[in-house]
Amino acid sequence: MKSYIPNIGKNIRFLRRARNWTLIDLARKIGIREGPLGRIELGKNAPSAQVIYNLSKALNVSAEVLFAADVQQIELKTNDTDSSSNFIAIHPEPDKIPKQLLSATHDIVAGFHALEDICNVHKQAYLPLSVPFKPDYQGMENLASSIRKYFGIYDGVVFDYFELFENFGLRVIIFQFPRDARDIDSFSIYEPIYNNAFFLLNSKNNPERQLFSLSFELGALLISNQSRLQKTDLFENPDNKTESKNLRPINAGRAAGRFAATFLMPETAVRTTISQLGIATDGWSWELLLRIKHRFGVSAQSFLYRIHELDLISGEMKDRLDDRIKEFYESTGFQEPDSTRRCLTPNGRFFDLLLTAENIEDAKEEITEIKQLEKRLKICG
Repeated sequence: MKSYIPNIGKNIRFLRRARNWTLIDLARKIGIREGPLGRIELGKNAPSAQVIYNLSKALNVSAEVLFAADVQQIELKTNDTDSSSNFIAIHPEPDKIPKQLLSATHDIVAGFHALEDICNVHKQAYLPLSVPFKPDYQGMENLASSIRKYFGIYDGVVFDYFELFENFGLRVIIFQFPRDARDIDSFSIYEPIYNNAFFLLNSKNNPERQLFSLSFELGALLISNQSRLQKTDLFENPDNKTESKNLRPINAGRAAGRFAATFLMPETAVRTTISQLGIATDGWSWELLLRIKHRFGVSAQSFLYRIHELDLISGEMKDRLDDRIKEFYESTGFQEPDSTRRCLTPNGRFFDLLLTAENIEDAKEEITEIKQLEKRLKICG
């Protein structure tokens, strides 16, 4: 029994915090005092069989989950559409989450919850994460416009989307994804109890790719939440499959991609920028394309496709620049031409909370664990 004490203590604490319960809340639910429950969470005492039974009932999990050494048995890996779910994996789908990434995510979520608890901060997002939309390409563009309005940025240029998301309470974590997830750009989790989310981005990618991944994950989350609310796949209707011969049939993945592109490159902002410079459709150059794409924080190829979609560049010029971009990507292993000019603040909220928590005497043990987590997962700051 003793070898399982640390596991059960950490699991109880993780599940308790996921439900936004204090030690006193859970202690009352299982009929013991706060002190003994605290010692169980710290791994100092082993729970009795009756306490284990009461915990499983109160937390609505099996006893096997309470004792689990493998974090895949904890609640992060779920596609449960019930509103009582504490964690809903959005992207990738639950059965496609690599084991090491799931384990790292579990530790990050637990650590972030710990910091929020220690600092006694608001855990809800200040942004609606369930917004109605029409399930077609134009609907996704309208949705992106609506979310920008909620953020208060409208068609303005944003220089640090990480800070923007975090200012609205969303959790954005950039770290080096484990070996079994090296080809995954991002991973997102929704927490219904807080109406909030975790967006995890792979630090191996350049800022342009990270920003697109972050926007893609937000789009995927908004799509998922509306699908759950309406209890249907919003992109099953054949009438919504496509609306133009120039567009591929829409599905959830392409819809999230469309959301990301129009969120980062709003039509009005792109048209205004180009109009102010008086650039003709055949007046583009390599240097001009790179200079203007930096304003929007996107890749050269994404910006090129966007201005072509808006008929702001001729087809011949678009093909010429596209060939050059592809040649550059192939020769550099998909580095971004002209490097990047974005000054982003990775993991700002995480480290702000960590610095605040360091001044709280009772939290020293947990802070030590979180610092070890930071180094182990290479959470950059």
